[in-house]
Amino acid sequence: MLVLSRKVRESILVSETIPVTVVQSAKNGRIRLRIDAPPGVVVLREELTSSRFNSSLSKNGEAEAAPASA
Repeated sequence: MLVLSRKVRESILVSETIPVTVVQSAKNGRIRLRIDAPPGVVVLREELTSSRFNSSLSKNGEAEAAPASA
């Protein structure tokens, strides 16, 4: 795991091709990020990935592939 500090308008690169930039920081501890990913890269909030996984469990508890959205 890597923990970084960034100021507003500073970026990090993910996989040398996806810049993640801090665009706003509020006093309540929230930040806004801009993620410039190529069209073929899916970017989801973590809570959506866990709910997507949970909703794709079959009756026997094994994970099934989530349907691809067009």
